[in-house]
Amino acid sequence: MLQIALVAAAATGVVTVAVATRRFPRPVHDPVDLTGLGLPPGIVIFTSTECANCKDAIAVVRRSGVAVREVTWELEGRLLERAGVTAVPLTVVLDGAGRVVDQMAGVPRRRRLQRALAAKSLAAPTAPPTLHP
Repeated sequence: MLQIALVAAAATGVVTVAVATRRFPRPVHDPVDLTGLGLPPGIVIFTSTECANCKDAIAVVRRSGVAVREVTWELEGRLLERAGVTAVPLTVVLDGAGRVVDQMAGVPRRRRLQRALAAKSLAAPTAPPTLHP
C-alpha cells in the first residue's frame, strides 16, 4: 500500500513539473498599419488601464532605454482602431520612416525587443569600451 502511494505521489510530481515548465504559445496579433498616424520612431506600446499584462509590458519596454510612446485605449481608443489594434498589450518598433520593424503581442521578450531595435539602429547607445593601457 505504501509503495502504491509513493508511486502515485511521484507520478503526480512528474506531471506537475511537466505542466509547469511547458512553454505556452506566445500570443499573436494581425499586422498593424501605423503609417500616417504621426507616431514617432522608436517603440509604440498599445495598452489599457484594465490590462494586467500591460504593466509588465510597459516595464520591459521602458528598460530598453529608447523613446516610448504609450497609446492607451481609454484615452486614445480611436488611434488604436485606426491602427488595427484588436488586443493589448501590443508593442511595435518603428524605424525612422515610421515603418513597422517588428510587433510583439503580449509582454515582449527583452531579447527580441533588443534585436528589433538593433536591426534599425534604434538601440540605446552604450558606453564606449574602457581602454586600459
